Amino acid sequence: MFWILVLIATVVFTYFVLIKPLNYWSDRDVPQYKFWITWIEMLLGFISYRSISENIEKVYNDFPGKRYCGLYQFFIPGLFLRDPDLIKQLTVKDFDHFTDHYQMLPENSEPLWEKNLFSLRGEKWRNMRSTLSPSFTSSKMKIMFGLISECAKQFVAYFQEKNLEVVTVEMRDTFTRFANDVIASSAFGLNCNSLKEPENEFYLMGKEVTNFTGLWSNIKLMIIFVTPKLSQVLGLKFFKPKVTHFFKKIVKDNLDSREKNGIIRPDMIHLLMEARK
Repeated sequence: MFWILVLIATVVFTYFVLIKPLNYWSDRDVPQYKFWITWIEMLLGFISYRSISENIEKVYNDFPGKRYCGLYQFFIPGLFLRDPDLIKQLTVKDFDHFTDHYQMLPENSEPLWEKNLFSLRGEKWRNMRSTLSPSFTSSKMKIMFGLISECAKQFVAYFQEKNLEVVTVEMRDTFTRFANDVIASSAFGLNCNSLKEPENEFYLMGKEVTNFTGLWSNIKLMIIFVTPKLSQVLGLKFFKPKVTHFFKKIVKDNLDSREKNGIIRPDMIHLLMEARK
């Protein structure tokens, strides 16, 4: 009798916890993968079998002729839009009904994340957007072209100094370092040369803040996304404390120095300082 009850409890648990949540869209006549395929896809995503762009491409190709389809992110249902006209309708005509992004992280848990536009919701989002919009006009963006050009010249000079007819490079690493230098200069007001100084701190911290691969990272992300309250109890952080401290210190020191010495540099920090006035 005991084992019969255990079997019944296991079947009930499996259905209501592991199967039924993954039929959310099919119950509403929205096309989606079969629940067992969804489980396989989640497992492949968990081990980073494919990149995010490859996953998006696969979903798009797996539902030909459909305007939309249902997806799941760790049991959280999401709607995947395939039709350009429908995307335009939701993002332009019906924008007032779809203003908020999904709140991926618990509120007040990540200083580096909670104040950006993708994280803010409702009135906080509207206020921040109205504050930032004047800083992102085409004319103000152009003032940073000089900084980007300097990074490009530095990039070219590095290879010219090698004085070789043929230079073999690892493209992803090389252009990641170039992008790092552009971001450091145009956004944070720092001068870096990540090709000459491959272990510079800004580059290493940049790698840390964008690294979401690995088994432990995936387990941590799953706990944060699925059970945010549990993640707070366990003290799990989306970003490592040393990374948060590093970038906060860079911005704070930069702001203090510019305000104290009257420094004006045509970069993002300057634009945001102007917007703050």
